[in-house]
Amino acid sequence: MAIISVNPSAEVKTGFAPVKPGTYQVRIKSVEDRNPEKNDIKIVYEFVQPASELIGIDNEPLKGNAGSLFDYIMLDNEKQWKLRQLTEACGLPWAAYDPLVELPGREVYVVVKIEEYNSEMKNKITRYVVPAK
Repeated sequence: MAIISVNPSAEVKTGFAPVKPGTYQVRIKSVEDRNPEKNDIKIVYEFVQPASELIGIDNEPLKGNAGSLFDYIMLDNEKQWKLRQLTEACGLPWAAYDPLVELPGREVYVVVKIEEYNSEMKNKITRYVVPAK
């Protein structure tokens, strides 16, 4: 590999800026079968709005990237409330389907909150907004 020229005043950033709690439109970037023992899937979301239009927790426009949101959804029959909420929020019928195939690329509205994780403020999805029928 070639030697790179470095900027001595470059900042070290540990994470992405969290957005203010609220409801946001997001796009599903990927869905993966995370762990057969846990019987859950990991879903990665990206904000549909450009980062420059999002408001940070300081009530100022975000400076930088909002990053991705992550959620883990249980697939056990007794724990499918969140999967159903996501499925219906995506406009899919609550019936047998393959989330790894059907969900990527779909857009959905989510309610986001702030929580502390490893001494950093992070966004967390609290629920999926199911459109009124």
